[in-house]
Amino acid sequence: MIEIKTYIGRKDLRTYKKNKDSADAFFVSATSGEALDVIRSISSRNLDRYLNGAIIIKVDQHELTTFSDWDDLDLLWTGLVTMVLEYLQNGGYGATQLSMNGVEWSLKKAQSKTKSLILFHSKRPNAFYDGRISTPVSLENKAALSEMEFLRKVVSSAEDFWSLREKDTRTQNLAAFAEKHKELKHRVLEQGTCK
Repeated sequence: MIEIKTYIGRKDLRTYKKNKDSADAFFVSATSGEALDVIRSISSRNLDRYLNGAIIIKVDQHELTTFSDWDDLDLLWTGLVTMVLEYLQNGGYGATQLSMNGVEWSLKKAQSKTKSLILFHSKRPNAFYDGRISTPVSLENKAALSEMEFLRKVVSSAEDFWSLREKDTRTQNLAAFAEKHKELKHRVLEQGTCK
């Protein structure tokens, strides 16, 4: 089972690497009742502040992306949707490098005897492995995912994020995301009915 969930940073996330055991104190689910209140609180303190958070991608409870991958959510979601579109347009390969924290994600088509798979790869070149060391290390996670299940999850989770962001007054930066999400949704629906 694939899960894709968005979490909003409720505190200054620059201190998160030292407090990794307390993710609940730093993040709130974007689908929770308090998500919009957290966004409003951030907005009232500083209108130009980024909406920081994380997109957590899990397959069978194994995390492919983690809270350590936090960044500007608008960049993360635009990067994820753009990568998936690139994957569909290029015949099975898409990649994104998220500019602020250096996280690299990629998708590559794989075929098994019974179904189409996507190989998801996440690389964090400057991850702090356990919060106890100060030397950055590189971490990588990989998994083979059901192609259609992953594509549908990206579309529905992006829809949830967009729905939340539409309630925020600072959505002017999301025009590209909205356009790419609409195109991706159309392509995935089209692909799903063809199979």
